[in-house]
Amino acid sequence: MRRILIVSLLGVCLTAFASGEKKDPDPARFEAAGARVYRAEPGRALMAATKAAPADSVARFLSGKGLSPATVASLRTAAENRAARGGTTHVRMEQRVGGLRVADAYVKATFNARGELIHVIENVAAVPAAGVAPASVNEAQALLATLAHLYPGVPTPALLTRQGNVSVFDRPLGFHEPPTVERVAIAMDDGSLRAGFEVETWSEKNNVLHYTLVAGDGRVLASELRTNTDQYKVFTENPNVTPQTVVFGPGSGNAESPAGWLAGSQKSVNIGGNNVHAYLDTDANNSPDPGGSPITNQKFLTGADLTTSPSTTQNREVAVTNLFYLNNVMHDTLYSHGFDEAAGNFQINNFGQGGLGNDPVNAEAQDGSGVDNANFATPKDGQSPRMQMYLWTGKGVDQVHIGSTDYPAQGAVFGPPLDATGITAEIVLANDGTGTTSDACEALPSVTGKIVLADRGTCTFVVKVKNAQNAGAVGVIIANNRGDSIFTMGGTDATITIPSVFVGLTSGNAIKATPLPATGTIRLTNPPPLQRDGDVDSDIVFHEYGHGLSWRMIGKMSGPMSGAIGEGNSDAFAVILDEDDVVGEYSFNDPLGLRSAPYTNYPRTYGDIVGSEVHLDGEVYGAIGWRLFQLYTAAGIPKSSLLDDLVDGMNYTPAGPAFEDMRDGILQSVAINNPSHECLVWQAFAQYGVGVGAKGQVRGSTVVVTESFALPSECQ
Repeated sequence: MRRILIVSLLGVCLTAFASGEKKDPDPARFEAAGARVYRAEPGRALMAATKAAPADSVARFLSGKGLSPATVASLRTAAENRAARGGTTHVRMEQRVGGLRVADAYVKATFNARGELIHVIENVAAVPAAGVAPASVNEAQALLATLAHLYPGVPTPALLTRQGNVSVFDRPLGFHEPPTVERVAIAMDDGSLRAGFEVETWSEKNNVLHYTLVAGDGRVLASELRTNTDQYKVFTENPNVTPQTVVFGPGSGNAESPAGWLAGSQKSVNIGGNNVHAYLDTDANNSPDPGGSPITNQKFLTGADLTTSPSTTQNREVAVTNLFYLNNVMHDTLYSHGFDEAAGNFQINNFGQGGLGNDPVNAEAQDGSGVDNANFATPKDGQSPRMQMYLWTGKGVDQVHIGSTDYPAQGAVFGPPLDATGITAEIVLANDGTGTTSDACEALPSVTGKIVLADRGTCTFVVKVKNAQNAGAVGVIIANNRGDSIFTMGGTDATITIPSVFVGLTSGNAIKATPLPATGTIRLTNPPPLQRDGDVDSDIVFHEYGHGLSWRMIGKMSGPMSGAIGEGNSDAFAVILDEDDVVGEYSFNDPLGLRSAPYTNYPRTYGDIVGSEVHLDGEVYGAIGWRLFQLYTAAGIPKSSLLDDLVDGMNYTPAGPAFEDMRDGILQSVAINNPSHECLVWQAFAQYGVGVGAKGQVRGSTVVVTESFALPSECQ
């Protein structure tokens, strides 16, 4: 019987720190660099079925792979669940030595419906004969070191309780939850195991959740951020009226939510149930705002008026209702595809189906702690995650005023900002004498005291504005040559001292037809344009919830590689569920969405990823997800089957994955459940450079990729 051993290198999501002249070895980071992935060929098994318990079978298999008896004996079952789809059984194990959990060590194993072992991911430490070396500091000192590193000036709070290896401390001012310190064993690169601490801290402001690893001598070894923050630098125009439809929840229950969605008393801006607690949090104190009307008939039917501010009473009620509804839709949808209680989903009551309960999503509507943003912090199973949804700055912050007409515009990150008075002068068309008469990419003749109108294209925004400034202009208008989208112009040039604005194609053509030259004003829009509310944008809500799915089912999803996958995977679920290849077009108020390009025929590939920014790099994975949807649809395969493959694939994916690890996880799932889908998966990944032989590695803060567009022979 042929067996395949796959050893993958994934993105390291921990940042190590050291102090002092004498340094202990760094801890062994349990990322894919050390993970061993064993995958049976389709139709075969790693181990035949036995009458032994699944955990015992896994132990026997690992014994045959070189793990010592002491190491095998240190494994403990953390979760076991039988999937409704395919009859597979997934076993998750942790490692305990000397009564301590080994930090970041795990085993994930899968048995098919016949009880045969078919897939194992092993990421554990060898147990040394010396056992675990004791720590020289205590829990309070470990917390002090963590606070000094993450929150300088915050004093160490008092110990509240200690249960087993976990100590809970009083909640400092500005924290969302009391800090906890778990005494753990830490695997060091020299092969030793040393007692240390894993410290959980969770701030109120910005929803920042950290797990910090502290050595037994008090050194901060690494700090893992488990909050996915999605920043969308967007600006919206006056909102359009969005039609609302009355929909029905599951009432007293369905298969995914047996107790229904609602539980307890409800208010119009504070709605709770088993899966999610959605509430207004405009004052950013991470608790429900006061007010709202009691809802006693379980009907949340407030109509929206999106031509008015999101801060009106009715629009706030709509925001909370919409956020509650979309979270429950995501819960029930993912549950039906495998993100259930045993997989670590978000519920108060798990109904005896495994996993830890008391962790519904806390979803904060119109959170007052920021704008143009959303985030989702995912703690371990048994603790509620927190979703923060923000309002989005209106597009058309600036304007061009000519006669009685105002043209919406957006400024630049360079040069001085405009005020409500603005600059009034004669507007003239750029003429650089190159034949392309209005791009301002070459030196301009004198335009002293005038505002120059130039077309987008050929050169950068800063070059255009600097050329106009050098010719004596007092301001610049740049017109889009690709459509009516407007956005903040990027670039850097500290020598630019005049303001500039960007208008859409239609506005630019209208200004040119005024005719020019004509007196006009560039100024700040006053009053400012209406904001848009991310709570009514399913793309944003689904994306954020997707982060929780990834963290719970896969594990660590931070760092330049895995963080990018987390972003792209969340996009993939959003676009697949909505069957739309653009993300956030409502919040961004742009039909092209907020990403650099729509996902259909997306231009970048795996080789373009360098680790510069997780959202941009993640777009490549989002494009793969969208291509999967296109290929499945063209083959007549329903979307539900694709979602089955994507969610179940996470059971076969190591923590901190690279793109090829995500691919291999999905391939393993389809090999078991839907072998006919295998070449579709290969086609989608290979089209974007994650074909046979592709490999991504993290080196420091950068990503080095060997891309491949090759398909396996059976798919050619």
